[in-house]
Amino acid sequence: MKDLLIIGARGFGREIFAAAQDCIGFGTAFTIKGFLDDNPHALDTTPGYPPIIDSVEHYQPTDNDVFVCALGDPKWQKHYADIMLEKGGQFINLIHHTAAIGKNTTLGIGCIILGDVGISCDITIGDFVTCQSRVLMGHDVIIGNHCHIGSLSHLGGHVQVGNSTTIHPGAIILPRVKIGDQCVIGAGSVVIRKVKDGDTVFGNPAKKLL
Repeated sequence: MKDLLIIGARGFGREIFAAAQDCIGFGTAFTIKGFLDDNPHALDTTPGYPPIIDSVEHYQPTDNDVFVCALGDPKWQKHYADIMLEKGGQFINLIHHTAAIGKNTTLGIGCIILGDVGISCDITIGDFVTCQSRVLMGHDVIIGNHCHIGSLSHLGGHVQVGNSTTIHPGAIILPRVKIGDQCVIGAGSVVIRKVKDGDTVFGNPAKKLL
């Protein structure tokens, strides 16, 4: 059985600790060893969690370790994941037992798929993609690396999302819309047209923020 270390012991890390216990493989393929965080006191006011073992920068992975990165900002998620990858760390996917993943769907490494997520058929999801609870994806969606998709978001068929993009909770992306790299989609937005690299959009219909 592998030992899972969660990168990040702040709010999202604590959520992932709880969710991991309801994910496929908990107790049979992996158990939770603890957290990696550069603040050794991050859990001082929230008892009942496993320990912060070390920082990502200082920790040396063992053969039995596996990792997930519980950081909501794609920039910092990539930063810390890359540090551990350079040390030879092995990342696993956490998939909640209530998630539904359709035919011919592929996932990269280090993905986190939380409760009641619905992923349709013929979808390609890159590395280190987080889908929070109740995300829905239509057929033939393509998601790049290091994306964070907030709860209750809905991506229509043939949507394409670039790398390091954040889709905040409740957003709706209409079918065939393309979203570029390093974009931010505001909470509750309805995206009806292409979003260029680096743009932040918000509203219904979603418009670029100045």
